[in-house]
Amino acid sequence: MPSIKDSITRVMRDNRVSITEMKSLITEAKSHPMTAETRTALQGLLDQHGDKFGTTAKRDLQAFLGSVHVVTTPTVPTTPTVPTTPTTPTTPAVVTPRQIDDPTVLTKHTTDTTWKPVENGKLFVDGVSFDDVVQGSIANCYMVGAFSAVAQSNPDAIKNAIKENPDGTYTVKFFEKQYGGTMKAVEITVDKDLPQSSMGSARYGKARDSSELWVGVLEKAYAQWKGGYEAIGNGGYPSEVVTALTGKTTSWSSAKYTDANTVWNNIKKGADAHKPMTAPTHGKDSGVDYNGTGVYAWHVYTVLGASEEAGQKFVQLRNPWGSTEPGSDGKNDGIFKMKLEDFTKLYQGVDVGQ
Repeated sequence: MPSIKDSITRVMRDNRVSITEMKSLITEAKSHPMTAETRTALQGLLDQHGDKFGTTAKRDLQAFLGSVHVVTTPTVPTTPTVPTTPTTPTTPAVVTPRQIDDPTVLTKHTTDTTWKPVENGKLFVDGVSFDDVVQGSIANCYMVGAFSAVAQSNPDAIKNAIKENPDGTYTVKFFEKQYGGTMKAVEITVDKDLPQSSMGSARYGKARDSSELWVGVLEKAYAQWKGGYEAIGNGGYPSEVVTALTGKTTSWSSAKYTDANTVWNNIKKGADAHKPMTAPTHGKDSGVDYNGTGVYAWHVYTVLGASEEAGQKFVQLRNPWGSTEPGSDGKNDGIFKMKLEDFTKLYQGVDVGQ
């Protein structure tokens, strides 16, 4: 009689699992006591090929696996024997990290990118901080700027989004907005390998501490979800990333059509309420002159808050490069404050999370 593995191989020939095929697999599994081998095979199908399921098929398999128990064969008691000389305890087996196909890199990086785990890497080092985030060699400031914004406003949202699995992989939970405004949870599993350049440095997003992994893991999972680094590496909307991490939408305040004091008040209220905030600059063809400002066109910054000193209103921002800011405070950490009138001139507005 063919095993469940044979049936799974047959089902995956067309690289898609229909509801009919799923029902057939579940019926076959139900026809015999559930063994550890059968459960492992079905769980592996779900983990490695969940993106090839129809919604109903995936839900049915998850429900089935959650409802069954593995049956073990009872052992027959044996007659006690005379004790023998104790043997030396064996070393516990080492769990080999599970390998998962990596998302495709940017086309220009296909010939000089390698995938390796970070040596002595830890998911979090001293918790989560907005200043952990550093953009890599990819045009996704909108994404890492949003990572930093969520880390600053609600670090637990980052911690709770990433689960470290016993097999060495990570499962990241995102939220996807459905028709009608409801939010659907989407789980993406990736392994520990992260893209490196030919020089051995991180190719894309990274943490300021090179041993901290959460930025690279989060970016990799987002790329896996959206179809590769090319799909996420040519600009985008920070509001979509904030929603994906928090399950909540954002509210836009335009610097062009909203009174400057209202924009500042919205930033102040957002900071006081611990809401993630981002601000995009104008394009190079907008007519806004960025020469000598220390601010860059077509770039997204994290908004950290608002303040007022001697009647002058300021906006605090962070460059997701983790460096390069206006002024000369000598830190070169990307963090700075800007007069409100300059902010409304150089930035399109501000996105405030709900």
